[in-house]
Amino acid sequence: MRVAVSHVTRFRFAEPASHSIHDTRLVPRPASGQRLVSWSVRGPGRRAEWRDGHGNTITTFTVAQRHSDVAIVVDGIYEWVGDDSWLHYAEREPLPATFWLRNHGLARHDARFDPLIADLAPRAVDPADRVPLLHELMRRVHDRIAYKVGVSDVRTDAMTAFDRCEGVCQDLAQIFVACCRRLGVPARYTSGYLRTDDGNKVGSPCPAWAEALVTGLGWVGFDPANSASTTHDYLKLAVGLDYTEAAPVTGRRIGPGGDAEMTVEATVKRIG
Repeated sequence: MRVAVSHVTRFRFAEPASHSIHDTRLVPRPASGQRLVSWSVRGPGRRAEWRDGHGNTITTFTVAQRHSDVAIVVDGIYEWVGDDSWLHYAEREPLPATFWLRNHGLARHDARFDPLIADLAPRAVDPADRVPLLHELMRRVHDRIAYKVGVSDVRTDAMTAFDRCEGVCQDLAQIFVACCRRLGVPARYTSGYLRTDDGNKVGSPCPAWAEALVTGLGWVGFDPANSASTTHDYLKLAVGLDYTEAAPVTGRRIGPGGDAEMTVEATVKRIG
């Protein structure tokens, strides 16, 4: 199967900015069986590419002149062959598993999660039960948190979304990650693309999901928004402790600039 990705992120400033920097995590980290046929990331100004401590490829665009808008454009095609039951990654991990247990940032946890997961704690110590445990946790998060657009934003943390019992894929992913870490299971937030043209998935073509570490299998993806394991319909971009470390685009600017509006247009669809 071949899948085409088209993704445009636009920023419009109320007043012109004199300088802006945009860090993008828009270069995929393909799973085994996935291959990039073509891929381009385009943006204004000076371009630099580097890799962060999580192993994500960062493309930075720096605009050093007065400007009122910025457009970052992704066009690409990937294909996949083989088993579609779950995604396996052969890449070498730069960080130890214990790093992904940190109680950090937007994926912080506390005792409010315990009623949801307390009975799972005895099972968490058994590596042989890890996959069924994680599927059960994913189902519980999916059932508790109603998928609803507009009730959260990029600053909403897992505890707030958990209390509200509603949110979008970012919120469900961070809640799942927080619950995993509270159970002693290394987990991380993941951003990427999702093919939605078959009509079987909720959410954006640019969603978030979670990965948890399973002995013998490595990092395994779980999408609590859809209560589904990640398959080749998912193409990973970046991982982090929470949204802020794996967001597809982040930026800062020197003013006045005023308020900024961000719009995203994306399609991820099968072409062959």
